[in-house]
Amino acid sequence: MNEIKNYGYIDNLSLSEYVAFPIYIVIIFLISYYIQYKHVRSNSLYKYYTQAVLAKVIGASCFCLVYIFVYKGGDTISYFESSRALCNLMEVRPVDFMKVYLEKGSIENYYLFNGIDTGYPWMYMFLEPKSFFLVKIIVPFMFLSFQSYVLTTILLSWASFAGIWRLFLMFSQMYKKTVFHLAISILFIPSVIFWGSGLLKDTVTLSASCWFIYALYHAFIIKQKKIKYFIILLISGYFILAIKPYILFALLPGVIIWVVYDKIKMIKMKLLKYSFIPLIYLISFGGGYLILSALGGFDLKSLVNEASIKQADLKRAEYKGNSFDIGSYNSVDEAVGLAPKAIISGLYRPYIWEAKNVVMFLSGIENLVYLGLTVFIISRIRFLRLLKILFDNPLVLFCLSYSVIFSLIIGLSTSNFGALVRFKIAFLPEFLSALVILNYYMKNKKVTTMDENDSNK
Repeated sequence: MNEIKNYGYIDNLSLSEYVAFPIYIVIIFLISYYIQYKHVRSNSLYKYYTQAVLAKVIGASCFCLVYIFVYKGGDTISYFESSRALCNLMEVRPVDFMKVYLEKGSIENYYLFNGIDTGYPWMYMFLEPKSFFLVKIIVPFMFLSFQSYVLTTILLSWASFAGIWRLFLMFSQMYKKTVFHLAISILFIPSVIFWGSGLLKDTVTLSASCWFIYALYHAFIIKQKKIKYFIILLISGYFILAIKPYILFALLPGVIIWVVYDKIKMIKMKLLKYSFIPLIYLISFGGGYLILSALGGFDLKSLVNEASIKQADLKRAEYKGNSFDIGSYNSVDEAVGLAPKAIISGLYRPYIWEAKNVVMFLSGIENLVYLGLTVFIISRIRFLRLLKILFDNPLVLFCLSYSVIFSLIIGLSTSNFGALVRFKIAFLPEFLSALVILNYYMKNKKVTTMDENDSNK
């Protein structure tokens, strides 16, 4: 028997994959069309369902082709090869598989694999808990795809679509007069479709964060005390914490303001009412840091040092001009000083003139749209009216809070455009939705409160 090796790249698709690919696409289309047909009469939002699923699957297919034929490898292939080793172990030694699957990666468990009948997972992924968690998630999809990289990617992408679809339903039910624009801003953002559809952490965390927001809204905002929403909240929160815990840190301040908004709204003195917002942010940051320190081993100084090292590493010449520089920092105070640059970079870079390849150029066009829309809205809405809209619409306040904090985190820790455009998809649906809603209020000056009154009845 030939040795099973990891190469970190895939030369080409097999004949079986070329045959199976259209079959899987047709099956996904038929199931999606059935779901749309079943629900569209009672909920017109489902008219977007099949289109959105196909966009997601096409994005996954394009992602695979780019990584096979253009980039010729990458972490996505390593995740696939590591999951393949676990699948092979399941077939030949199920007991050892369960031991590996249920425990953390360790040197002892690593040597349960061999190069003859299982192959080895990549060591750096096997021993890194966040990466190995994703490897485990991929395993069931590997079985369903008969260990095909392309088909595994498509199936994971399809499964992850459920989260972003729930986010769209939630936003659209709250803002019924902006449904078309919300569909564009949540379901059909090109970079989110592409980067949020591969065998990467971002695909899972994007879906998990959408599920988290959806469950939070139903459980705590409109107070539908159904056990399923609390279960969804726990599972999605666990997935985020296991893969990218800083997403919870970015979510927390906006979440707290959103949850206690009704209490804040009851305060009659405007000065006291508005002063509660920054106070809640301070409490949220402190509380969030303490919670994540306890759950995820967070330490602010080590976090800043790690981000600084990562930032410096991504500036190396090997990245062929794809890096950018907001400045270096070695302490928390220096990082705070770079916050404005980090936020701008996280939200709007790469600029179109910074693009060095086609993928970055397309991202640059996207960012130009976001920047143009932001400038247009800010220049057309008076500051006091903008504040009133934000305080009357806690969802918009939450979206902007999440986007700004997240962009700060990735702006400080990332200095490579390739990584930046991938990481930022986690907040792009919320950010663009906030801009769409603000634009709606700008055009409808008589409107001062959100449409959720109808949806909450």
